[in-house]
Amino acid sequence: MGLKPTFKLADVRAKLAADAKKIEQVILLRLQYLGEECVNIARNLDTYKDQTGNLRNSVGYVIVKNGKVVLNNFQRSAKVVKTSKSGKQRVTSGSGDGVKTGESLALELVSGHSRGYVLIVVAGMNYAEAVEIRGKDVLSSAEQYAKKELPRMRAALRLDVMKLK
Repeated sequence: MGLKPTFKLADVRAKLAADAKKIEQVILLRLQYLGEECVNIARNLDTYKDQTGNLRNSVGYVIVKNGKVVLNNFQRSAKVVKTSKSGKQRVTSGSGDGVKTGESLALELVSGHSRGYVLIVVAGMNYAEAVEIRGKDVLSSAEQYAKKELPRMRAALRLDVMKLK
C-alpha cells in the first residue's frame, strides 16, 4: 500500500511560480528603493554650481532584468537661477539635454548585463568625472550609500525568501 499525494504536479508548479513572482517583486522594489535613494542623494547635493542644469538632470537610474530595462528614473530636477539684464531672477529646471544624455549612457551600460538583476545609477554628462576630480561630489555620496545599503538589502531579501512557505 503506497502513499497517494493529495496534490497535483500542476499545484506544485503553480506554487513555485507564485513564490518566484513574489521574490521578483521584492527584488525590484528593493532595487527601486535603492535607486531612488541614490538619485535623491545625488540630485540634492549642493557641492557644485550647476550652471545649465545638465549635470544634475543627467543623474538617474535604470533597473535591468536579464538585459531588459524594467524601470527607470530620469527627470529634470535641477534648479538653475537665471538673472536677466534688468537683474530679475527666475528659477528653471534647465534643459532636457542632461536627461537625454544620462538615460542614453545608462542604456549603453545595460548591454553589459544580460543575466540577473542590475541597478545602474549614472551622472551622464561627460564632465561629471572631472567635477568629481575637483573635489565636488556628483555621485560619490550616492555610491557610498549604495555600497553600505546593498548588503543590508540582500540580508533582508534572504529573510523574506525564507518566510515564503
